[in-house]
Amino acid sequence: MKKVVALVLVCLFCVASAYAAEWADGLSPAQPYSGKPEINLNETMGYMTLYPNVRRNIVAERFCDVLEMYFPREDIVLGEGNLTLCDESGEVVKVSFADPNCVELRPLEELELEGLLWGSGSCIEIHLPVSLRFDTAYYVLMDEGCFSAADGKVVNPQISSQEAWIPQVVGDYGIGGLYYSTPLPEPADDEEEAAQKELPVEYKSVPEVGDAIHFDLVMGGDAKTAVVYSENDSVLFKDIEYSESCTVTGTITGEELDWGVVFLNEAGEVLYIVDLK
Repeated sequence: MKKVVALVLVCLFCVASAYAAEWADGLSPAQPYSGKPEINLNETMGYMTLYPNVRRNIVAERFCDVLEMYFPREDIVLGEGNLTLCDESGEVVKVSFADPNCVELRPLEELELEGLLWGSGSCIEIHLPVSLRFDTAYYVLMDEGCFSAADGKVVNPQISSQEAWIPQVVGDYGIGGLYYSTPLPEPADDEEEAAQKELPVEYKSVPEVGDAIHFDLVMGGDAKTAVVYSENDSVLFKDIEYSESCTVTGTITGEELDWGVVFLNEAGEVLYIVDLK
């Protein structure tokens, strides 16, 4: 699953300079910002930006199913620890850095380098099996050793504080709590039978044909209509057009998943698209 949404990166430090796809004079992965101390990258992981993170005034808008970690260094190697997304009730999901379906390491793209004012860098993407919900207080915990650098001489420190990484999704409209699961059960005939069919939800990071799609559709602000679409008919929904907030469920009908939701204003003009593959 990947999202195609506009990402506006907010720099952690007050820097005002013209961007070029190379390090400015005197700057480097060890000292990515002028006026900040140079760090020995053989002894510590160095500078890192977490997305989204309320503590740095960086929030996701309208949809978020990926947590991201940005580094000005390029020698990051994934390990085997766990990242745990929690809310006020405790653990929501646990993601293993050893699972290639959930964790990806990649070079930074040009737009990201421009936003961060870096000359190089890398990103770790943590694909959540359930996307962030609106109006929910989250925090992230992470084991030591989820990733390393400097040929294994440096490992990431443990995140044990609930205040260190606080992801949040905001907006008048959007999608929250998106996940895939095994096929939906047949409707129950009575309340007793329905209670017997209530089972713990098992999120699927690799959905298959016949599996179910669930998400909370949030409507508000300028968004008057939302339309579910699929370029290749890989998903099936009972209704495709919505005008009010609700819980939406559907079924995967094709092997190559390609679908999304378009939000329209009162005049029928496109406001925003959440594109999912």
